[in-house]
Amino acid sequence: MPAMPALPTIKISDMRIPGTVRQAPAPDPSLESIIYWRVIEDDILIVHADTNGCTSRADFRVDVQQYLDDIYTVRLTRRAADRCQTEAPWGIQLGFGFEELGVPIGGQVIVLNPVDTERPWDWNENRTFVASRR
Repeated sequence: MPAMPALPTIKISDMRIPGTVRQAPAPDPSLESIIYWRVIEDDILIVHADTNGCTSRADFRVDVQQYLDDIYTVRLTRRAADRCQTEAPWGIQLGFGFEELGVPIGGQVIVLNPVDTERPWDWNENRTFVASRR
């Protein structure tokens, strides 16, 4: 499989929030890195986190703060180390509904955990660990 072409790197902290002169909040380097995050269906935050096979949603404390109007920041802090030994190079997907996060309808979220930019993005066909929403 040919290597995926390099994509431009855009830092969230470099972006401006539409309709304002405020900068978007910067990632917090003291937090655990995540593989990536995204929002689906406009109301579910999906965080792809590292795991050794025993990570679940309950292993993270989720702190949500209102940043500006309808923009909220999310910090994920692992409560306990994942001590399993299963090889899971692509981690696990964890889903959090906006309602449970306290984000209103139409709200937006920004995850402040840094994204692991050293991870190669070559989707391996031999991947056997299936991620699921818990």
